[in-house]
This record gives sequence, C-alpha cells and structure tokens, in this order.
Amino acid sequence: MTHSLHRLGEEPSLEKDYVLLCTPAAGINTRGAKEKLQRTLEILLEVGPANIGFYGFGSTMTGIRIQDVRESLDDHSRLRCCFDERVKVEEALRRLQSEDLGISVTVSGLTEELVQVSHALGLTPHTINMSCGIFGRLDRLPDSEILEITTMCGHGMIAHGLATDVVDKLRTGEMEMDEAVRTLGGPCTCGIFNPSRAHELLRRILRGS
Repeated sequence: MTHSLHRLGEEPSLEKDYVLLCTPAAGINTRGAKEKLQRTLEILLEVGPANIGFYGFGSTMTGIRIQDVRESLDDHSRLRCCFDERVKVEEALRRLQSEDLGISVTVSGLTEELVQVSHALGLTPHTINMSCGIFGRLDRLPDSEILEITTMCGHGMIAHGLATDVVDKLRTGEMEMDEAVRTLGGPCTCGIFNPSRAHELLRRILRGS
C-alpha cells in the first residue's frame, strides 16, 4: 500500500483524506476469500466511501457498476477505496473489526489521526510506513498545488500536464468543476483519488489565480 503514502498537502487538507486496502494474504487465507471480500465491499459501501475502484473496471468516478465488481471478485482480489471524513474511516474499521472476516486491512492517512482511530477501537498498529519525501532535481517538479492533486494517484496515472490543462480550462470557463474532478480522477483505476479533496484543492487554486 506504499503507493498511497506520497500524498502531498497541508494538514487541514490531509485530515479529510484516508485510503483503505482490503486484501487476503497470498497463500495464507485466499481460499474462500471471495465471499469475505464481497461482504467487505458491502460494509465499505454502507459507510460511504468518497471513491472506490477495481482493476479492470475503473472507479466510481468512471461510472463502474458495483454489481459488476461484486460478481467479478475472486479469492485473490483486492479492494481499494478512500474516505473524506475521519468518522467514516473509523466506522468502516469498526464494522470490519466486529465481523472479523480475516481480511487484511491497511489504512493510509495522517499518522497521528490514524493512531487515535486505532486506540479508539482498541487496536495497536503493528506497522507504520512513512514516505521519506522527494529527492533529486526538485526544481523540475511542477508547482506544489499541482502535486497535491496528482499525488492522490500513487501509481502516477494522473499526468501533471492533465492537471495543468484542467486548471487552465477551469480558469477560462471551458470546464465546470464537477467535470474537472471527474477528468482528473478517471485515470486512477484503483479508486484512491479523493474527489472531495480535489474539489477543495481546485477551488483553492482558483481563488489564488
């Protein structure tokens, strides 16, 4: 799940950005995991993720049919999604903990926030991974405002040029906000691009222009 660790931004913005990965452990508990993953999907949808995706189908931002995703799950599938509120990620973890499906759950977000969530649920994190930042020719990077948007897709599927073009079209009125967010989130097929945060970041960019 390290691809979700490199999201850039200020704390107030990142406090509304949490990523979940739910997966069986290869060769350990994959047998019979399909039904458990289907139930996990139901729990996540009941809580209400900001976005959820599945390889081969895309994400809710690209109009996938959840029924297609549910039917395509197998013993080796992974579920990825993001939440835009701490209370929602805490509720999702509470329900998953209660049902004890045996599926591994990894959560990304601000460390202090997630440690507090873990303690509230009576859990102790056994592993914490952190991003070490960006090294090298930093002068060749795009503006930090663009990076805050593109790093919400940890696989690098959202091009800097696309983000810049979307911002330019918003400024000239060629594109509406909702279309801009869908355009940016479309390439992130694993569903961890946070549309709520994208709205906020784009509005901030426009206010500063």
